[in-house]
Amino acid sequence: MLTFWIAAALMIVAALAFVLVPLLRRGAASGPTVRDANLAILRGQRQEIDADVALGLLPTDSRETAIAELAARADEDLAAAADAPEAQARRPWVTAGLLVLLVPAIAVGFYLWVGIPQVTDPKVLAAAGAEPGDHQIEQMVADLEARMKARPDDVQGWMLLARSFAATNKPQKALEAYAHLARIAPQDASVLADYADALALSRGRNLAGEPTDLVMRALQADPRHSKALALAGTAKLNSGDFAASLGFWERLHDVVPPGSEDATEVRNIIEDVRARAAAAGKPLPASRVAAAPALGRTAPAAPAIAAVPGASPKAAVGGKTVSGIVRLAPALAGKTAPTDTLFIYARAATGSRIPLAILRGGAGELPRAFELDDSMGMTPAAQLSTTPSVIIEARVSKAGGAVTQPGDLVGTSQPVAPGAKGVAIVIDQVVP
Repeated sequence: MLTFWIAAALMIVAALAFVLVPLLRRGAASGPTVRDANLAILRGQRQEIDADVALGLLPTDSRETAIAELAARADEDLAAAADAPEAQARRPWVTAGLLVLLVPAIAVGFYLWVGIPQVTDPKVLAAAGAEPGDHQIEQMVADLEARMKARPDDVQGWMLLARSFAATNKPQKALEAYAHLARIAPQDASVLADYADALALSRGRNLAGEPTDLVMRALQADPRHSKALALAGTAKLNSGDFAASLGFWERLHDVVPPGSEDATEVRNIIEDVRARAAAAGKPLPASRVAAAPALGRTAPAAPAIAAVPGASPKAAVGGKTVSGIVRLAPALAGKTAPTDTLFIYARAATGSRIPLAILRGGAGELPRAFELDDSMGMTPAAQLSTTPSVIIEARVSKAGGAVTQPGDLVGTSQPVAPGAKGVAIVIDQVVP
């Protein structure tokens, strides 16, 4: 703070110098100006008298009288002018003194009134350094919650609110929103599947019991709902029913677009289910789904439930998506725990930092394949598919909050266009 005030004082001195130096110089130079002018006039009048006499316009005997009158007037004018420089010379110093006193007083007073005196406070600077988008997200969710209280039957609005709560690490509020959705849209497969997902997350990723019941209700409403099929396949795999799990994953393979990354991922999971069944002494017959090409294939981990409602595998949505994989740099492997939260989100390459799509999971899932689309957005007004260029960011948070904290691990992609595939992100930085 002391440094700030010293700098401010020096700037005020510099500003005053630009005004005072010319003012004082002009004041010093202006003293004799009136006297010189009077003398010049008197000399001119004396010359006129002599010229009039020479031309015969003025009698010679009148010359002395005219000169005497001119001399008397000169004494009066010069006496008056003698005091003028002194008075005039004093005025710049008076003005300068007033400026020296008033300018700093007015400047400091105005700054304290409308400025930000605490801007040099380290706490204020630290708060200002936080990502603006993080706080905007919290405010947007709060505003959306207030609007939805006045619109209890708005299914799409409540769905957006529930997903926003899940993405900003408010699991209890997310569950309350999904419970409300299940009451107002009991036959909506997406609502039921998302509710099951959120409920399982709140129970340590355990789909047994009520989450599985919700998944089966979703499949009754829509037998081809891809997220419900993925959750059902995972639930059966976790319970050791390999045959039932295989059946759900094969049904999901029939739903996803042929040749897509989702199709490849599902085929990999099918092979993994068969391998686990064989290892458990319960070999399964050959799947009707062809195995994924071995070239470049990464052995999949145990299928986990979707990280956030709407995460892949999922029903196709309109608009372009961005997909790829997030990996953790080996140097940071010791800084994470399976319980840490993983955020993968897209934001515009320029302008607002508000996420266009958010995916939430666990650090234990790394390396993690992802696909972001408009269904994961915070607001319909800001869509991934209509943004010319986006940046994909991944962050591991121990606190699990939407606001970036010191110690979080982050990685960022180069700007990509919606529709990009195979985007590779390495989490290799620590937030200071």
